Amino acid sequence: MPVGAQRGEIQLAFGVGRMSYVALATNNYEEVVAFYGHRLGFPVVEKWDRPNARGQRFDLGGMRLEVFDNSRERCTLELNAPADRFHIVVEVNDIEEAWWRIDIDAPGPKTVSWGARLFELHDPDGVPVTFLQWLRPSTGARDRIYGRIESGTGKAQHFTQLNWARAQFTEKLGIDPYPGTLNLTIQGPDSFAAWVGLCSTPGIRIENPDNGQRACDARCYRVSVDGEIDAAIVLPEIEAYPESRIEIIASVMLRDALGKGDGDEVVLELGKRVAMAEPLTRGAAR
Repeated sequence: MPVGAQRGEIQLAFGVGRMSYVALATNNYEEVVAFYGHRLGFPVVEKWDRPNARGQRFDLGGMRLEVFDNSRERCTLELNAPADRFHIVVEVNDIEEAWWRIDIDAPGPKTVSWGARLFELHDPDGVPVTFLQWLRPSTGARDRIYGRIESGTGKAQHFTQLNWARAQFTEKLGIDPYPGTLNLTIQGPDSFAAWVGLCSTPGIRIENPDNGQRACDARCYRVSVDGEIDAAIVLPEIEAYPESRIEIIASVMLRDALGKGDGDEVVLELGKRVAMAEPLTRGAAR
């Protein structure tokens, strides 16, 4: 720490300083302070109301946001649309709880490729406010994904038996796939974090040699299922693929081999291979 600086401060070219607050001017003062104070629940730490100045400061969990009434200023500002150049980001520990507790109609949380889950809403002036939870798996959770079995659409049964796809699954993964996939819904923030981290890696590519509009390309990742069966995650490279879905291929019908069905939990161990004295074959679980 630079000489003379206190905790939370940094040594700047012009001396010691630290982030104080962000000021937001508005022509809709009553609506905006009600949005941050009443609707989002941020505590007011300071307020003032004078003939030539009116404003409030809110504590956003360490950073302060000042909202001031532009119409009360001696020299009013020309306020343009905030567009996308400025937005407020609030970090939370549980994104699902935050979304549930805020009494505002906003799209549900989504997982993004850079390792977070978030949802966004706008204040009365149109300023974007993003609530964000970083996906950081706890110690020991980085190599495991927990999921619950759900029924699929049946489309994977056709895909896994395409000649070119089946040949590449066998050659690159050592898996002659049983028709179809086991569909899982990811459970818990640690599993989401592990999934996001896995998706940021190249994986093993399965590529349609014919290309075309319905290329059906995918990335695959080796896993073991419940520590018993070698398998692979298949991640189709298509738009709008559900963020919480995982599809698994194996050389056996996994539901039968595991003795599990819809709603049951399974554990995927990433990159782990199972040593079996008598490897299961495709016919073993029919």
